[in-house]
This record gives sequence, C-alpha cells and structure tokens, in this order.
Amino acid sequence: MLTRGSRISVYEIWGRLGEGGMSEVWLAKHTVLSVPVVIKTLRRAVAEAVGVSGAQRMFNEARLMARVTDPRVVRALDAGVMEDVPYLVQEYVDGIDLAELNRERRRALGVGLPLWLVCQVMMETCQGLHAAHQAGVIHRDVKPSNLFVAPETGVRLGDFGIAVARADGPCDEVSGTLKFMAPEQLRGGPVDRTTDVYGAGATAYDLRYGRAPFVETQHIFDPDRDPVFPPPKNPGEAYFQHLLRGMMATDRRLRPQDLAEPGKHFATLAQALRPVSRDQLAVIGKASFRLRDVAVIFCVGDLALQDVDLIVMSANYEMRMRSGCGESLRVAGGDGIEEEAMRGGERALGTCVVTGGGKLKARRVVHAVSAWSETSCVGRSMFRALLLADQLGARSVAVPALGTGAARVSMETCANAMMTALRLHVSLGGTRLRSLVVVLSSEEALKTYADVAEEALRERDEAPRVSDLGLPADEFEFSEDGSTQLDTAAPS
Repeated sequence: MLTRGSRISVYEIWGRLGEGGMSEVWLAKHTVLSVPVVIKTLRRAVAEAVGVSGAQRMFNEARLMARVTDPRVVRALDAGVMEDVPYLVQEYVDGIDLAELNRERRRALGVGLPLWLVCQVMMETCQGLHAAHQAGVIHRDVKPSNLFVAPETGVRLGDFGIAVARADGPCDEVSGTLKFMAPEQLRGGPVDRTTDVYGAGATAYDLRYGRAPFVETQHIFDPDRDPVFPPPKNPGEAYFQHLLRGMMATDRRLRPQDLAEPGKHFATLAQALRPVSRDQLAVIGKASFRLRDVAVIFCVGDLALQDVDLIVMSANYEMRMRSGCGESLRVAGGDGIEEEAMRGGERALGTCVVTGGGKLKARRVVHAVSAWSETSCVGRSMFRALLLADQLGARSVAVPALGTGAARVSMETCANAMMTALRLHVSLGGTRLRSLVVVLSSEEALKTYADVAEEALRERDEAPRVSDLGLPADEFEFSEDGSTQLDTAAPS
C-alpha cells in the first residue's frame, strides 16, 4: 500500500488523487527535479488476479501515449513494475479538466461555456487526436473529463487507458463512456479514426449544450435522426451545429475521415468568434491594474486585515492553521475556522475547501492546498478558488502568494500560475469578481511578484470581447464524468 513518502523509482508519493475499477491514481514528485507527476497503478488485488495481462494492458497504455509526441497530448514519462504492481508515470497538468470547468461555471453563473472557448478547445483537441492517429493510435474515450486545460499551456488530451493501435486489428471490446461513443463502438465493431471524430463531435456538443447529443441511446443507431440542437442564435452557431452533425453521422463514411478537417473548421470559428479587445489590461497605479472589469492590486500587508468578501489562503493537506498566513487568519478570525476546515480530514493537492470567516471582515475563507515541497499545483488551486468565488457571489477577493511559504514554490512560479489562471477566468466573461488583492509579505516580494504578474496578465494573442457568455444552464444535467477535488459544501 502506497502512503505519503513512499517511493516508486525516483518518484516520491504525495497521496492518492482518485481510483477506478482496476487502477488507482497518485500524485507524486520527481525527487531530483521537484516537478509533480501523476502515477497510475494497477490495484494490487487486480494485479494478483489478472497477472501478466494486467501489466500488459498498463504497459500498452504507456507505449501508446509515448508514441504521440504532440504538445496537445499528456506525455507518458515512465513505466515499470514495483513489488509485482505495474505503474505508469504521466505528466501532471496544472489545470482542471473541461468537465469540471463546464460544471462549476454552470453552478456558479448559470451559463455554460462561450462558443469561442469550445471551438478553441476543440481545435487543440483535434490537433492532439490527429497526431495520435498519425502515430497509429485510436483513443476511443474522447470526452470533457479527459481534456485538461492549463491557463499557461493550453489544452491536453489524456487517459489512453482504452486506446488501441490500428496495427493490432479489430477490437471487439465494448469500452468507453456511453454518451460519447460512436455507434460502431457501442456495437463492439471495428474502430478507426472516424470513431474518434464522432467522440470529438459529441464532446463539443456536451461542452456547448451541457447534455448528451441524443435523448435515448437507441437514437444513436438511427441514421435518420440528428443530434438534438437548440435553434442557433447566430451564423457562427449554425456553422458549429452543421460541423457537429457531420462529425456525429451514424454512417462513419459520412463523417470527416480524419480530424485535421474539423480542426480547421474549429480554428476558423474560434478566430471569428474572438474579436479584438485592445483594452484587456490597463495600468492604473504603481502596483495596480485593470483586467477588463477587474481591479488587480498588489500590496504589502496582513492578509487577515483585508476588508473583502472572500479570502483565499494557502493551506496544507492537514488543513491546520498553525503557521504563515493560516496562523494569522486563525488568530484574527478564531479557532473555529481551523476546526471547520479540518472536519473533512486530509485533502488532496489542488483541493479548495470553503469555511466561514469567523471574526474576520471576510465572510468566507477558501483553503487552497496549492503546493508541497517545491511542487506547485498553484494554477489548479487558483482556478478552482476563482470558480468558488463566483459561486459564492464574492465581488472582492484577497489572496497571498500561494505556495511560497513552507512549500517553497518560487515567487516567479507562483505569480505566473496565479495570474495566467486569473487571465483565463476573466476572459471567459460573466465573472462576479470586481477586485483581486494579492497580499505580499515585503516590498522585495511585491516587486518580484509584480514584474512577472504584469507580463502574465497580458494576452499573448488578441483577446476576445465577451459577447457570448455561454448558453443558460437551466436544462443542464450534472454528469459524473468530470474528475474534481472541489469541495463546495456550504459552511455551517
């Protein structure tokens, strides 16, 4: 049994991220490079029961991932066997999956994802899938929870657990996620590139409309039945719907025969739907900026004294508040904040937990487990904290330089991760946030942070004006497809 501090080769285990029927997923770090990685292991009981075939399946996943060298695909870094249990080491993406982003935005703001973002995501997804196909790999499980968006690096396609190699011939195993599976995949028939074309189309549909493209499973097999689309609101949406109809044709011969073509269409739509906004970032003071409608202020001070709606703090996995900014908040706000935070026990890296603010001026505190021993998950934590802020209706938020205390994340790494997360969050439109105050411990820290943060806040490309916030989420059916450590339970 792996525990915190256990070693697999050169990787030190932090803790378990999740589990499935046959495998467990762990967060770890490279002991020399101090970079986070994800390690997937076959459950010991399963490994003992299935023997060599279990290892072969995991190593097949590793080999297929390793074949694909495109930057839009999560990289396989290592694989092996430890004490008769096979494992796969993968790149860690410091962001969240698209199922979580879609779900939490709908919960927070009552709208789905804007069409320009859906098209941008699908353009990058098509690029990754096309690269996989060029390497002879069919993914078979394209869905929002297998797409990871990191504000700094873009979209990555992950989880090749049921991928197959074209050279291996027909695969009669029925595997996948129902509402994203092509008809031939559901029948257990041969799969090819067009199977992933269908999965990509169903994924785009889900990201835009928040539900499965067909009301009944049997409708998937009906060649005379199209996916159920709402009336298009503009020519861009009509173009998008036409593209998806072709990608999800029941007859695979009528679908695009590879993903390069849909990728180009998504790129055209994304570019057309992102009109130029040249006032994205404005300098309004020595260490203050305006990002769209959000004032971003860097200052030296005490986090506990900030007069804001919500404070985000850098938490440890035990949720104790006995050092750094946590202690300052506990002393000023009362022991009840710590007691409430600790009720759920230890938390995984990247988790955000909400508590009341006690005697603080802030009504709520978000405890963000954002780093560990020089290993940064600041981007993921910051993005989740911002989604929570919207869900809680917070218009003003204060936050320290996450992870730069006991976890020893560099100030530059922290500033870049926090501000790129903020930039993406604001670019989606609709946020309730109007001011974000970053509270630093010294003038030196402020200068280092601000130098990196200003550059990170600037759009690398032309920024979109927000004309489409996403469709109303009234009919959204919450899905269990997304993987999330977000804890949004209302504080008592």
